[in-house]
Amino acid sequence: AALEAQLGLPVFTGMKHWTPRIADAAESAVSAGAGEVVGLVLAPHYSTLSIADYREQLEQALGRRAELRFVESWHDEPGFVDLLADRVRGTDAHVVFTAHSLPARILATGDPYRDQLLETSRLVADAAGLTAWSFSFQSESPTGEPWLGPDILDHLVSLRRQGVEQVLVCPVGFVSDHLEIRWDLDVEAQEKAAELGLLLERIAMPNAEPAFVRMLAGIVKRVLSVPSLA
Repeated sequence: AALEAQLGLPVFTGMKHWTPRIADAAESAVSAGAGEVVGLVLAPHYSTLSIADYREQLEQALGRRAELRFVESWHDEPGFVDLLADRVRGTDAHVVFTAHSLPARILATGDPYRDQLLETSRLVADAAGLTAWSFSFQSESPTGEPWLGPDILDHLVSLRRQGVEQVLVCPVGFVSDHLEIRWDLDVEAQEKAAELGLLLERIAMPNAEPAFVRMLAGIVKRVLSVPSLA
């Protein structure tokens, strides 16, 4: 609703693993008379194992019934960088940027996922003037193959051995409070930090914060070539 208010255009939500499905959202858009559809995944970083699949599903659902303008990534969007920088600026803690891990085999194909994550982290760190920061992955799935690392739990062990006493986690690969935040960070990482004698906190997620919604609206307007004040 907040995004619709910013855009003055209808917004339809579709999910990959739950209802309403991406195909449902596409059908709703076409039924509403949409001739152009902007596809914007609420994950900033591109990977063939994530964003590409969203695009493929949306393309198949739309067919030739509407023109698709798809946002491949928005990992370096200034408004996104500024929003995160505001949350870590001035902290005395070591900042750990995190994102969902993916199978390490993506590196052999030139997938840009890890590079985009590191670029976001560097941009945020520079904007916030951070001197003590690092990056780790989280939420690895037990598929029996190597995944991108280091994992946040192992990374906390490494930081403690280096003498770090306070950690502020800044998830750059997520934008809302959900399972990977509430469980993987707020429970598992907190338990590991307590075991190590580390003080661990995390930033507040953007969720439906007005500045975040305005930033998303600005991306959509730019894709549609509509003048934006965002």
